[in-house]
Amino acid sequence: MSAFIISLVIFGVLLLLAEILLPSGVSGVMGGLCLLVAIVLGFTESFNLGVSLLFGSMFFAAFMLWLFIRFVPDSPIGRRLFLKTSAKEWDGFETGNRTLLGKTGVSCTMLRPSGLAMIDDERIDVVTEGEMIQKDQRVKVIEIEGNRIVVAIDHGNDR
Repeated sequence: MSAFIISLVIFGVLLLLAEILLPSGVSGVMGGLCLLVAIVLGFTESFNLGVSLLFGSMFFAAFMLWLFIRFVPDSPIGRRLFLKTSAKEWDGFETGNRTLLGKTGVSCTMLRPSGLAMIDDERIDVVTEGEMIQKDQRVKVIEIEGNRIVVAIDHGNDR
């Protein structure tokens, strides 16, 4: 019976190692089940064998976790799995839009209420406060909320 238990432990460890190299979930679950069955069978054979297998499995799991954290992120597989750049400075929108506040431009499309406007020689997605603005109307940026650039008809420079 001891040879069967030892073979279950070895097979379980090999399946867990295979899970690291070829992640699918199936070999990891099968390896974990093999170790669990080996521990249960160890307790049925002798209490000392069961405790030894239990603590040995816990030590092995902790050691494998340490190896994974220490070496996998720098490996070729780890570089594909883990994000290296930090997102701390990311706002989720273009902060350069703030410079557009108060600037004027011309609507490139009919704004009903969204469309395109040419502001500072750049085509920009804009919205109105609800009113429709015809194409080629002078517009002024009156509000910026994240990515949302709100414009209104510019009455200040009618030509």
